[in-house]
Amino acid sequence: MLLKKQTVWLLTMLSLIIVLSVYYITAPGGTDSTAFLDNGKKEAEKKNAAVSGTEDADMFTALRLQRDEHRDEMSEEYTAVVASPTASAEIQAEAWAKISELQSLGMKEATLETLIKAMGFDDALVNTMEREVRVIVKADKKLSKKQVVSIMGKAREHLGKDKTVAVEFQTATAKK
Repeated sequence: MLLKKQTVWLLTMLSLIIVLSVYYITAPGGTDSTAFLDNGKKEAEKKNAAVSGTEDADMFTALRLQRDEHRDEMSEEYTAVVASPTASAEIQAEAWAKISELQSLGMKEATLETLIKAMGFDDALVNTMEREVRVIVKADKKLSKKQVVSIMGKAREHLGKDKTVAVEFQTATAKK
């Protein structure tokens, strides 16, 4: 049984490394020219500041990268606990559960982003790494109440009814 868990863990980590490698290689531009803009919210929200700079696509990419880096850091911490010879079996099992939960949330975020894009939006970002689920949608104009309710419904359907969902929009700039 231990060998199966180790094999699953190894394959999961290798898959994650491959996906991240492809992402970094194919990501347009870089974060070097990206400036972080303090949007005037509370100190706790400054960590999740909106990105301003080159293009909307770069902003969404930068926010995704920030979210994924945070998730990777948490996963590394849990992996260290699992690998620790001094950790009890209970603590290791909890760490495994947390790693699995992080992976599951990542898949749910990606699915929800795809569903929101299918509603006719250019891009969408779902972040479950905060206290509330944060959904940012790229739209030509301000979202209608009906659109917001629809997005919130899809988020609760895929992430759980007990989640608080905040929906924001970014205006899509005209393409040259």
